[in-house]
Amino acid sequence: MNRIAFLGHRARSRAFQRYLISGSLLLGASSIGAYYYFATLHHVELSQDYFTKYRISYREDISDEHYMLELTPERAQKVNIWTSMGSHKLWSVEIKQPEIMVVRRYTPLPLEAVEETGSIEALKDGHNGSGKLFFYIKQYDKGEVAKWLRRLPKNHVVEVRGPYIEYEFPKLDDEVKRNRSFLWGETDSKPEVFKYQPFDIAMFLAGTGIVTAFQLLLSEDPFKGKISVYYSCKCLEELGPLNRFLNLCTENNRLQMQAFESAKGTSLRSKFPLLLNEVPSPFQYQGTIPFCKIYPGIKPVLSLVCGPDSYITSIAGVKYDLSQGPIGGLLSRKGWDNSNVYKLS
Repeated sequence: MNRIAFLGHRARSRAFQRYLISGSLLLGASSIGAYYYFATLHHVELSQDYFTKYRISYREDISDEHYMLELTPERAQKVNIWTSMGSHKLWSVEIKQPEIMVVRRYTPLPLEAVEETGSIEALKDGHNGSGKLFFYIKQYDKGEVAKWLRRLPKNHVVEVRGPYIEYEFPKLDDEVKRNRSFLWGETDSKPEVFKYQPFDIAMFLAGTGIVTAFQLLLSEDPFKGKISVYYSCKCLEELGPLNRFLNLCTENNRLQMQAFESAKGTSLRSKFPLLLNEVPSPFQYQGTIPFCKIYPGIKPVLSLVCGPDSYITSIAGVKYDLSQGPIGGLLSRKGWDNSNVYKLS
């Protein structure tokens, strides 16, 4: 190769190298940008794998200890979690307190605060309020996350991840969707007809444990059977606007509730002998059988228990951190066992 040809070749090589380097840098930058874009886009959707940013869109105190909180995602959720969960899953989310690096789980409700009217309304079918999450929270003396959330101003950003499934009912994909138009003042005189015979459950709840019943009763395609709730609290007034939904569900034969209000002298402890007589023994679960009719009364095949540790122990025996523990307390005396009792966190 002569000198001129060689120099030309070397010059072309340098040019080609510069082209490769600049091209690699551009490709790398675009790859990083694409990764960041898709990672950011991906992190918009609620997930257990990372925290998603929500802002406080509503907070209202009900009492010295209780308040309502609404969180709205900074970017609208594409997945309607209420449609996907329905009422066959009891679920919660974790909210992070970044100052002390702890998380606490809270059970969302399918409700939203309507700014124009100041009312609390149920989310309609197919509507998720862009992914809003509504909570009923009690501030305990040692509840650092609940205290922190209560102090935050409107529009403050918090981080949420989930959902976490705590209990799952059998799901029948071809079952008829249950109507809940009564939540918006609409009437439907037609008798309910399902494809399969619903089963009933009992729920023993204390304090903010009532949110588990609300989730089953108010979710899109609510629980098909009837729910018998035994609820212990200081007073029902602590539920504030949520009381209205209990009344609506009771009036529409979805719920039968007995409240034990300590402030009114009807605590669970004082009424324990009466409760022992009133709580039924478990009924046999019949499995998936064709629908016949809605029977009068409530025949629970399952009991769910939710509340402080001492309450759970009184009703169903000690719950251990990683296991349910044996069934004791009131339910044991009525013939319930681990096959038909579940202690919620």
